[in-house]
Amino acid sequence: MIGLLKKIDNGLATVLEWMLVALFAVFFSLVCILVVLRYGFGDTIYGGNEFVTIAFLFTSAIGAAVGITRREHIAIMVFVDMLTEGPKRIAFCMQLALVALINGAMVYYSLNWIKLTGKTPWQPFDWPQGFVQGAVPLGCGLAVLFCVIKIVLTLAKEESVELLWVPED
Repeated sequence: MIGLLKKIDNGLATVLEWMLVALFAVFFSLVCILVVLRYGFGDTIYGGNEFVTIAFLFTSAIGAAVGITRREHIAIMVFVDMLTEGPKRIAFCMQLALVALINGAMVYYSLNWIKLTGKTPWQPFDWPQGFVQGAVPLGCGLAVLFCVIKIVLTLAKEESVELLWVPED
């Protein structure tokens, strides 16, 4: 069971990272093209700026979730580092539980928000706004999933509670 959970955690994170790379490459390229068109030729691509905005929203939301599983999120460990392994493991799980709770609330409230405003057409593509707003519950839902997986792995002592990166003096 734990081995499967580790595979799901790493596999999903890897797939999401590749999706992020592809999406970032698309929106970076589009930004460069838009700048050249605007300042070089006084022209633009219809909906280009809006597409860049959507891509940025999704890369930010998904990237934040991946940051949790890769332990690349912000953490202030001054007091936690003073603890022995057992209490440190509990503190790490409590941190993840709080992050999951906040993200779970964001999923709940964003779904209500999308229910209220999601059918309104979003210009210039005339897509429902719910598509764009979907970045919030998607990213936050993935964050909750990764937090739960990390809590289980940490309690099973399959996840280290030590910092992955320690700055040199």
